[in-house]
Amino acid sequence: MKTAWLAGILLLGCCPWSAAPAQTITSCDWEVAHPSDPNHLGPGVASGNVDTPRAIAACREAVASEPENPRFHYQLARALVYHADRHGGSDTEGMEHLAIAAEKNYTQAMFVYGLMLGRHGETCAIEPWTRKAADQGLKAARIAYVNQYLSGTWAECDITTSAAVMNDYLDQASAQVSGYYENMLVDALRRELAAARPPKE
Repeated sequence: MKTAWLAGILLLGCCPWSAAPAQTITSCDWEVAHPSDPNHLGPGVASGNVDTPRAIAACREAVASEPENPRFHYQLARALVYHADRHGGSDTEGMEHLAIAAEKNYTQAMFVYGLMLGRHGETCAIEPWTRKAADQGLKAARIAYVNQYLSGTWAECDITTSAAVMNDYLDQASAQVSGYYENMLVDALRRELAAARPPKE
């Protein structure tokens, strides 16, 4: 049974930065922190509740104040991409800030950046960013990596992975998941992976 549909339901909206984040909650955090970001501060805001003009203004100010803080770049990217999606504009600036955060090893940004590159047709770029986020402990990335392999997302790319890597991700994810549907997804991916017989290292 293909499990891409269930993975999509559970992973959309999911999605640790190696350095300690700033501890002061800013207006940017209040306006557009993602509730599933492991490093978010404040309560977090669901995507549909983000006031994008207000969030963009707050996060531009935060980035100007702390340009090396990847959390602010990620959150500015989130606001910019949502705004572009809602109004039919370009997400170029959002992608630029998302890339900055991802390159600074902000785990949530690495995972989302991979997904966004896939949306832009750069299918082969999905795997390395998802793998980096998975290696840094992000549950959604660990599950998504296996699902992407089984779905053939990057089957035509020059990418080397193995059953050992993916089983390890599922073992680690098993300790992180909670609830019936997440556990069902991991179990289904484990069965499908065994049936697929991916290469061994």
